[in-house]
Amino acid sequence: MAAACSLLIVALGGCSPTEQAHHVKPSGFLSDYSRLRPGERGEPLLVYLNPGRDFRAYDKVLVDPVTVWKSPDSTLANVPPQDLEHLAILLEARIIEAARHEGLDIVRQPGPGVMRIRAALTEAEQSSVKMDIATSVVPLPSFTKLATGTRAFVGKASIEGEIQDSQSGMVLAAMVDRRAGGRSPEGIRDSWHDVEQAFQFWSDRLAYRLCQLRGGTTLCVPP
Repeated sequence: MAAACSLLIVALGGCSPTEQAHHVKPSGFLSDYSRLRPGERGEPLLVYLNPGRDFRAYDKVLVDPVTVWKSPDSTLANVPPQDLEHLAILLEARIIEAARHEGLDIVRQPGPGVMRIRAALTEAEQSSVKMDIATSVVPLPSFTKLATGTRAFVGKASIEGEIQDSQSGMVLAAMVDRRAGGRSPEGIRDSWHDVEQAFQFWSDRLAYRLCQLRGGTTLCVPP
């Protein structure tokens, strides 16, 4: 399905796109939330960029294994362990994919010119496949989305992450975001499809921002 969706994205410009939620609840994964500000259009819901940062000084990246961070009221408590493992590995792969896309070497040890990326999956909720297909044919009233910040019966995911200098630990950037499935005319037939699409969006957004911050010589194309 992922391969088929990638082909559709190229051919048609989209494939059951996800949508940013109205709000997100911090989970406790990040050490300091006080520096985060509400994101503007095109940014995560909560975001921080160190004003003294210089991403051009980094040409390598150390990607920590993605953490599954279960807060007391997290939807992750209801997800089978094997599914959580799959999602964590997939999200880590998407982060590495974004870094490689921008020409960063992947390393395993801190050092000069190495940025460190830490990320956590803090929410993952499967879509109701049957209801997603049904409501694609007979859409629910618009207030269903407005009342909750997301559409009904779609998959949802939240992540938190930060980029550090691998030697000093100085935080260069941090974010908290939440996305949910949109609506496609044919519905979806994989209950984790929306979550996986959210991962792809975040990967594309990370590559775009790294391109901008590192002064890329190629065109930086937003997702």
